Amino acid sequence: MSKNDSDLKKMEAKAEELVALTFDLCEKRLASARTPLTPPQTALSAAAMTVHTSVETFLAVSKIPDQLARE
Repeated sequence: MSKNDSDLKKMEAKAEELVALTFDLCEKRLASARTPLTPPQTALSAAAMTVHTSVETFLAVSKIPDQLARE
C-alpha cells in the first residue's frame, strides 16, 4: 500500500467519523426539542446531509488521480 493510499484510508475513516458525529448531533438536537421545530432546527437535517454528500464527493474526487495513473 502506498503512502497516498494509506493517507486516503485515514481520511476515509475520519470522514466516516465526522459524518457519524454530525448525524448523531442532529438527531440529539431534534429529539430534545420541546416545542415545534424552528426553521434552524429543521435545517440541521439538510446541513447533515450536505456534509455527508460533500465528504463523499471529496473522497471520490481525491481518488481520480490514482485511477488515472493506473490506466
